[in-house]
Amino acid sequence: MIPKKAQKTQRIRDPIHDEIVFDQGEPFDMSAWPLVDTAELQRLRRIKQLGVSEFVYPSATHTRFAHSLGVFHNARRLIGLIQREFKLGRVQGELNEKRAKVAVLAAMLHDIGHGPFSHAFEEARRAIAEPRAGRDSVREKIRKHEKFSGEMISNPASNIGSILTDIGVTPEEVSELIEAETPSDMYHAIVSSSFDADRLDYLLRDRYMTGVGTGAIDLEWLMDNVRVADLDVSPPGKEGGESIYTYSFCLFHKAREAAEDFLLARYRLYSNVYFHKTTRGLEQLVAALFRTIAEDVACGIHTKGLGSDHPLVAFFSKGGETLANYLALDDAVVWGAVHQIAAKGEGYPQSIARRLITRDKPFCLDVQVAFPEEPEKQRRLKHKLGQQFREQIGKTVFPDTARLSLYGEIGGDDARAQQRLMIQLSTGTLNEITSFMNRTITSTTTDRLFERYYFLDESLRAQAETAVDETRRHRRHP
Repeated sequence: MIPKKAQKTQRIRDPIHDEIVFDQGEPFDMSAWPLVDTAELQRLRRIKQLGVSEFVYPSATHTRFAHSLGVFHNARRLIGLIQREFKLGRVQGELNEKRAKVAVLAAMLHDIGHGPFSHAFEEARRAIAEPRAGRDSVREKIRKHEKFSGEMISNPASNIGSILTDIGVTPEEVSELIEAETPSDMYHAIVSSSFDADRLDYLLRDRYMTGVGTGAIDLEWLMDNVRVADLDVSPPGKEGGESIYTYSFCLFHKAREAAEDFLLARYRLYSNVYFHKTTRGLEQLVAALFRTIAEDVACGIHTKGLGSDHPLVAFFSKGGETLANYLALDDAVVWGAVHQIAAKGEGYPQSIARRLITRDKPFCLDVQVAFPEEPEKQRRLKHKLGQQFREQIGKTVFPDTARLSLYGEIGGDDARAQQRLMIQLSTGTLNEITSFMNRTITSTTTDRLFERYYFLDESLRAQAETAVDETRRHRRHP
């Protein structure tokens, strides 16, 4: 039964997709609308999509809530394209209505498990888990945001489960689609593939909100040329399974150049926005503050400025990584903690908090900039810095490494055909986009590496520059 609150068309104005409409004439839209008002999805209003990127790009203040609605909108469009392929006879069979619903709902809910300052928070949690694992002689693995998303969807205390049940799907079906890494069919590809609803939103939204000129994509032309094809691969653990499990998205050859732009857009956004040196440096400060609070809690004390009942204290306590404690965290809670520590704290945590408030960024040394195209000298410099600042690593000196490939984490393995971007020729043959003779992009086995060191003190940065000079003067003996 459709809730009374949802029995009229709901329109959301969006700078990327114009209008995102929940149409009263569409029962599925009306049934899905109540999800928008759930506490878990509303929490994403208080979590910025790009964390501290606003310190570099002041207008990058958009939220994961806006992004989630955009992904939902794209997922519905992709389902429409799948339906078109069936109607035109380019794919045999008919639309799996239930599987389609699961995919669209998973798209809407895929980000509800994100924590505050997502990248910095997960990195800090990973760093905190390692020494704990050493003390307990057990390797402690952190739950990633996809796992938290799954737990939130299945949480009996949430309204999400009952809403999904009313729609005719189970919470387990939706959470399974979010948590699984490798797409098993064309419906799953909507949520996780090299051409999924997520990427189709954030590439446009993040470019628009940061104001960068690079990374444009032609969404309408790409959508018009979406095809569904049998990639002729067996799904993991389903040898000899139904052929439907090998279907996924590809792009018709007329859109090959737009498809190249699509892959390059993601690459450029990572290199120019997500991996910007100032952004990564400020993330190091946020992570350092998280680690300090966790270390204080582990020692039985509380960071000055924070009460014993603060959500961060509760979460970082031993056994505190519960779903309830996680749900209590968002950007607003963390910024409140930063201000409290800056005002009433002392020592190291207070200095970090004050630097965040005043955007007093750490000093950066970029290894690739210091020695472009000289991997041996890069290696020597990293070894020298590692030895020189051994005692300060993680306290006043922060090494930072990131890798970037054309496809990214979920597309780099060529054996996973549904994660590659395939181009369909007029003959029906499928070619991977980087395999064409007249290609303008190539798939390389070597990722682009970003290696930087961040220093809280300018004098430490000066010492690092001395190490650069020594490395530059070094001559290998014959």
